[in-house]
Amino acid sequence: MIIVIGGIIVLVGSGLWFSHRAAKKRREGFIAIAKSMGLGCSPEGDSELLQKFSNFNLFSQGRSRSMKNVIQGDSGEVNIAIFDYEYTIGSGKNQRSHRQSVVSLHSPQIQCPDFTMRPEGMLDKIGSALGFQDIDFDTHPKFSKMFVLKSSNETATRAFFTAKVLEFFETKQGISVEAATGSLFFYRPSRQIKPEEVKDYLAQAYEVFGTIVDARA
Repeated sequence: MIIVIGGIIVLVGSGLWFSHRAAKKRREGFIAIAKSMGLGCSPEGDSELLQKFSNFNLFSQGRSRSMKNVIQGDSGEVNIAIFDYEYTIGSGKNQRSHRQSVVSLHSPQIQCPDFTMRPEGMLDKIGSALGFQDIDFDTHPKFSKMFVLKSSNETATRAFFTAKVLEFFETKQGISVEAATGSLFFYRPSRQIKPEEVKDYLAQAYEVFGTIVDARA
């Protein structure tokens, strides 16, 4: 019995050590990439920034919300941040943590109705059949099958999602976007990127930003 308990302690201790080592390596990687880009990095997070985002859907879900490895910068026209974000839902055996890398872009150039857009799953199809909101477009069935789109102003959102916007998003499998005037969040649900992927991830977010800005042109 003592041997079994000792073995469990060793396994738990090893797991914690490897977890700590991986987190340290990840933190160092984000600091290095931020420095190479001339941006600031807050490895332990930014509580003020997290509070600022609390009214948005992504940041009001679950509990134990945390933000780490925050890279920030300001171009003068766009304030950017990219960070690890985690929250927990459920309890006991049903408890599950969601971890993803998120890009936030804030700019007066973003002029759009508030909306959330995420990949559609099987449960969403059932929910839609039961009458839960999912803004679909008969003219673009591919988009409607790919994403769940919600908004507090469906009429304005339908007008905003022109054929050009819909066709753009039809090429962006697996992304999630939350936006409102002045703010845009881009992420892939439950996916954390590696430090070396930061530049490409930002480029993907900026592509979405450009499409949303151009939609009002």
